[in-house]
Amino acid sequence: MSGEANHQCGIAAVYIRENGDSANKALFYLYKLLLNQQNRGQLSAGITTYNPQRMQILETYKELGPVNEVFKTSDRQQSLEIFKRYSGNKGIGHTRYATSGSEERSLAQPFERHHGRKWKWFSFCWNGNLANYQELKQHLMEKADYHIVYNTDTEILMHYISRELKGSVRPNLVKVFTRLAQKLDGCFNIAFMNAFGEMIIIRDPYGFRPIVYGWKDDMFLVASESNALINCGVTEYKHLEPGHLIYVKNGHVEIKKYAESPRKAHCMFEWVYFANVSSVLDGQSVYITRSNLGKELARQETEKIDENILIVPVPDTAKAAGNSMAYELKLPEAEGLIRNRFVGRTFIEGSAREDRVQNKYTALREILKGKKVILVDDSIVRGSTTKQLITYIKKVGGAKEVHVRISCPPIRGPCFYGIDMSTVSELLVPRYEGEPKKGEVSKEVIAKIAKDLGADSLHYQSIQGLVKSIGKPAKDLCMACITGEYPTPHGKKLYLKAWDNFRKGIKERTYAC
Repeated sequence: MSGEANHQCGIAAVYIRENGDSANKALFYLYKLLLNQQNRGQLSAGITTYNPQRMQILETYKELGPVNEVFKTSDRQQSLEIFKRYSGNKGIGHTRYATSGSEERSLAQPFERHHGRKWKWFSFCWNGNLANYQELKQHLMEKADYHIVYNTDTEILMHYISRELKGSVRPNLVKVFTRLAQKLDGCFNIAFMNAFGEMIIIRDPYGFRPIVYGWKDDMFLVASESNALINCGVTEYKHLEPGHLIYVKNGHVEIKKYAESPRKAHCMFEWVYFANVSSVLDGQSVYITRSNLGKELARQETEKIDENILIVPVPDTAKAAGNSMAYELKLPEAEGLIRNRFVGRTFIEGSAREDRVQNKYTALREILKGKKVILVDDSIVRGSTTKQLITYIKKVGGAKEVHVRISCPPIRGPCFYGIDMSTVSELLVPRYEGEPKKGEVSKEVIAKIAKDLGADSLHYQSIQGLVKSIGKPAKDLCMACITGEYPTPHGKKLYLKAWDNFRKGIKERTYAC
């Protein structure tokens, strides 16, 4: 993705039957699940495990960094100590990108709330964003005298869960989350566990983000993506339906409906960019979708084909689209850009975007020199990285021309459901259009963008081509960031507010203003 939009996080949950062969190895499988969902977040990782033999029945461990750094796997002794201390037969886990709040350890998840009564002592993690965050926060502060510390929707969600657990009588957890869902607007997949060892995993009523689950012998595993389950040995998995939850209690696992689903609104970006290419989301393969997107680009291609043309996908998420586009057009495809897979997150990098591009990619002059390059990428959000990439391919790679092809339609609106792009001003296309637009972007605007990026031509995927490639009805997809049609009431309000802020020159996050 050109523009470096970060996205929502990954969640995981493990339950191992008490008499199972791996009874105390919940953390081992949480680690594997999180490692296989590292694409969903590299800022921090964390877990909470349940072990009634410990004084701390619930115990949480979380740190900044990717999964292997957090669990000290380069140091055998340190790693073994972590796995021993946090052993248990149940647990939840999280890997995070900062879609709201700051990048500090205190905001790593899970969030644990201690209490003397075991049903009020809980830990939870989640992915998504609450579109009505501001209203929820205002109610707590003005009506209930709460003091908000972190100014993030995770803290707000923790307080609302605890409020649903108040009183002297242990409540029914399904009813707790039914009432909670009625207060929330937005995207929220939650993994919850209390000091009784009860677990709840919910998928929001719109199904923005995926959740999959399945059994392997005596183990029940839940994750955001199917590839994580498959790599833990779960070959028969199911997709949790929107408005449904998983309830683990007293050795039983039940699937229950907890809320009505107004409509399905699966995030199209999951297939285009976010999800692991080996995953299957709600029955549709990510790899096949990306290949289909490449085929659609090939059908729409207008550039004259000659022997000097070469297709180069931007690694790694655009590779499937680039491969299939090349196959359909009977053109050569090459890795003219090599990604440095060992860069990771670092503070030691140049401040210029040029430095960051060259830290991330190496252009192969031996492949690119003198070529007319069709550069295939999955999306453009802000455009700054794309511009520098084009310059780099021409200057360092020696390409004669660079023609950019994007497998996703133009991004024209902010996301309020878990992607880190909440203002209009940070998006490329609206800066050229000036006002909210419907339908396809005009040829004149595309030509102006191409010129400013330094591209010899620019072509985006059509909305129709996107829907066809995913293979699901348009009514079941959230395409708000490309169509301006937001599925939730507060999403619609925030869209209007975001454009109003843009006109006034206000650049702060829409739901923090």
